[in-house]
Amino acid sequence: MEIKTKPIILTEKEKLIYQNLIETSNSVDPVIRKSYLRLLDELKHATYLPEDQIPPKVARIGSVVTIETAFGRKDLLELVMPEEGDLGKNKLSIMSPLGISLLGYEEGDTISWEILKGNDLISLIKVENHHP
Repeated sequence: MEIKTKPIILTEKEKLIYQNLIETSNSVDPVIRKSYLRLLDELKHATYLPEDQIPPKVARIGSVVTIETAFGRKDLLELVMPEEGDLGKNKLSIMSPLGISLLGYEEGDTISWEILKGNDLISLIKVENHHP
């Protein structure tokens, strides 16, 4: 299982959304803050493409993903804005540590993500997008 260190893929508009969410967050949770710093670093090295050139299997706002972690498999999690996050309804906030770890990665990638006890691996098994 290869851990991906390639640049994430997103649009300039998405970059502005993520930066704004981080700048306006008042979370003091150390895992969340560390995730924000990771995302800010990934934004510096990201591949920015026009909306119509984003590959169809990239995880982004509105994507429905199937993932596998050490905690098991999770099917059909929708990546949503923070105010819509509700794991009981399979809606994962893009600004949660797990949500942040998926943004900009593609189906088939294995990603290292921050959890309370350190890092763990997450496999992005499937990505479904219904973007225009």
